[in-house]
Amino acid sequence: MFGQKGSLGHVSFTNLKCEMIDRKFGKFEVCHIKAVNRTHKYIDMELTLYKLPISNMMIKVEPMRHGSGYRPFFMSMKYDFCKYMRNPNLGSLIFLRDLHLTFINATNLNHTCPYDHNISITKFWTGDLEAAFLKYLPVPNGDYAMYSTWSSSNIPRLFVNIYFKITN
Repeated sequence: MFGQKGSLGHVSFTNLKCEMIDRKFGKFEVCHIKAVNRTHKYIDMELTLYKLPISNMMIKVEPMRHGSGYRPFFMSMKYDFCKYMRNPNLGSLIFLRDLHLTFINATNLNHTCPYDHNISITKFWTGDLEAAFLKYLPVPNGDYAMYSTWSSSNIPRLFVNIYFKITN
């Protein structure tokens, strides 16, 4: 059971890939999944940035489902993250808002641009996804991934791919 509304399901992280496309932009110091217990895991990421401040950031998010390889199962979306952070309650960005709400307490990406510091995500665990995000989506059992490409000044700088399994 996940969420307090009684929705059924369980999310478990299965893999995490972090890669710096532009090595002059920064470096991943930490990028790993750690087990809390047999059923729950959390993600830690530490990103040292070399080009500060960051005053513009675009994110391309691609939800994927495994079946003969990972293939899109929903449309890819592109967001102006700095614009979103100025007003996170914009109705047209519901998907980004709900995704952001799942990890807002685990990150220092919780303010508007510019970002003049390194980025960290600490103990972002699967229970946050279950309670705050997946309760809205009727997602069948299976292996999934959320691919994200982060760009600054219209240059792709890094990608983070989170792989997870959903079971009911």
